Amino acid sequence: MNQENSSESDKQIKRIDAHYISHEIQHLLHFDKGFPFTFKEVLLRPGKAVREYLRENREKYVKPIVFLIFAAVIYTFIIHLFHIEVLIFNINGFSGTLQWEHNIDTEVINKWIDSHVGYSALIIGFFMAIWTKIFFYRKGYNIFEIFVLLSYVFGVFFIVLLFFLLLSKLTGLLIITKIGVILLQIYFVGAIGQFFGEKNILNYGKSLICLFLGIVTYKYSLILLAYLIHLI
Repeated sequence: MNQENSSESDKQIKRIDAHYISHEIQHLLHFDKGFPFTFKEVLLRPGKAVREYLRENREKYVKPIVFLIFAAVIYTFIIHLFHIEVLIFNINGFSGTLQWEHNIDTEVINKWIDSHVGYSALIIGFFMAIWTKIFFYRKGYNIFEIFVLLSYVFGVFFIVLLFFLLLSKLTGLLIITKIGVILLQIYFVGAIGQFFGEKNILNYGKSLICLFLGIVTYKYSLILLAYLIHLI
């Protein structure tokens, strides 16, 4: 009994300081090796990397939700720091919004979206996962595995979009952001198509449809929510 008490007293508890907090954050996010590695792999070979994560080795990669949220936090912090206005996820200017502009209150919805882009990506990812599951139901992946794919892709989306936004801000050329968005849409289609089989061209066509339907479903869901808020 005395030996047990002695061994417990001999254990030294590390003091909580800046180094300790830094180490804990690195350990939690595996930022020291996992985040850069995950970003590189999902950027360069998204479909193959996610298949590897699901079927072979998960230790090398940051977990999908953590990767997405961390990327979204970086994105949100930088765009607020440099006062960059981004309207990608909200419903300003959307055709469905214009038709109902006198009957809906978009301000509340858009403020929440602009402040919580990570959660917005999770929502649109959910809708895209449903459509992807429908169009690729024969491939044998469940909706949660598809959601993992989309979480990783959205994480890369935020970091790459941030690069184009900063470049556009520094040069004053809005066209740079537009080019970046187009390239990211191509990346999305390529990522989903590669995940389900890079050699089948039909997969990329299905991926494009899933991307379009996911965005439309997301936007109209927000319009419906804004309309319900207006009624209240």
